[in-house]
Amino acid sequence: MYKGFLVLLVSVCLCTMAGAQDKAGITGKWYGVAKSYYGEKQRLIVVLEKDGDGYKGEMQSPDQTNESISFDNVVYRKDTLLLRIDEIKFTYTGVWDQATAQFKGLFTWNGQQSEFDLSKKVVNKEDLFKRPQEPKPPYPYYTEEVKFDNKKDSVTLAGTFTRPATMGKYPVVVMITGSGPQDRNEEMASHKTFLVLADYFARNGIASLRYDDRGVAASTGNYGDAGIYDFADDTRAAVTFLQKRKDVDVHSIGLLGHSEGAVIAQIVAANNPTIAFVVSMAGVGLPGREIVDQKMFMEGKMAGESDSLINARIVRLKNYWDALAGDSNLTSAKASATAALQEVYRTSSEAVKQHVTEEAFVGDVSFSKEQSSLLRYQPLKYLKQIKCPFMAINGSRDIQVNAATNLSAIERSLRENGNFLITIRKFDGLNHLFQRCQSCTVEEYGELEQTIDPLVPEFIMHWILQLPPTAR
Repeated sequence: MYKGFLVLLVSVCLCTMAGAQDKAGITGKWYGVAKSYYGEKQRLIVVLEKDGDGYKGEMQSPDQTNESISFDNVVYRKDTLLLRIDEIKFTYTGVWDQATAQFKGLFTWNGQQSEFDLSKKVVNKEDLFKRPQEPKPPYPYYTEEVKFDNKKDSVTLAGTFTRPATMGKYPVVVMITGSGPQDRNEEMASHKTFLVLADYFARNGIASLRYDDRGVAASTGNYGDAGIYDFADDTRAAVTFLQKRKDVDVHSIGLLGHSEGAVIAQIVAANNPTIAFVVSMAGVGLPGREIVDQKMFMEGKMAGESDSLINARIVRLKNYWDALAGDSNLTSAKASATAALQEVYRTSSEAVKQHVTEEAFVGDVSFSKEQSSLLRYQPLKYLKQIKCPFMAINGSRDIQVNAATNLSAIERSLRENGNFLITIRKFDGLNHLFQRCQSCTVEEYGELEQTIDPLVPEFIMHWILQLPPTAR
């Protein structure tokens, strides 16, 4: 999930850290905390030193990289600190606040502003988050670092196999991560959801295999060149690997997918008798193109916008999203989408045109194979082929995947095609990560100490263990 220091600066807002000013000047290290869109925090360190009559310095991101980036200009005058990095169009203006012993100011990058406060108080990595559910070794169960091959794509996946301490043949869950390159723990905003689940399962008689996405951590391959059908091949390789183990009940190999991982679970389980069960967490039952409009609507409501304003935006962007969804060829899809955005700009109000140029409005349409495959995904095609027990759970406060409409669509698709081994559950008050949330925004993910509501792993565990034995 980490994409380097420069990329981090694109999407941060900056949080306050108290401290004490160096009365002899501003030389030394100053500490702040950067927070990403998902609430993921990273330490930022500003290092300043005397340079003749003035100052020079650099910025560091110790949680991202060992690299530093130098300031092009450092000015300190009358309790005001000015910093500038031309390469990334970065500026900072901070004013010394005696009451809190810190510089309080604003960070600007490419016209975007966020608060950025600096203090002399050292910020340690463990100070960033509290994660009380994260298990710590020694574990009262067996863990093994494993590797297995997706021979079709010449990819080697690395992961962790976990089971109860006593040797035996256990039901096993293959965990499949959500969208974007993620490690085996599905770590987001320092929440390690899959680690917490694996720990709970192993303590309650269920084995699991979680693995790094291709191109992430210890797994080989190129994530950027892959889509959901390639990731499905990685999951099939995981199932094949488990079938050869002596501590696995080969008749009880199931899939657990979160978000995009639930989509991949649908693909792999379709017409596949080797899959004993599926657990869909925050999965979709509606076509990918519909999910986009739903997401825009939910985010607009979260921002307090009126239905008419949101619907108008959805209509204006319809041709753009239709262009991306209408062609599997990424090059031609991008070209059509760019033309659609140009038309949106041309029909915009003069107020919009005075605020932003057409070049800035249209930008460079970025669209990956993964995004294309998700946008074009038709869940009914796969759900109607799944005959094994299927659990679908979603959070009622999820603003990325609407719980009510998608759970209803999943249930309908399964039942109408003869699968009645279904459990559907909407967890009230939980977000996309199944945290009990307050504002329930995406930005809140990292602010919450809870990684996953304890009712969720308990519910999944009981469901798996009560499944009838698969016919042998």
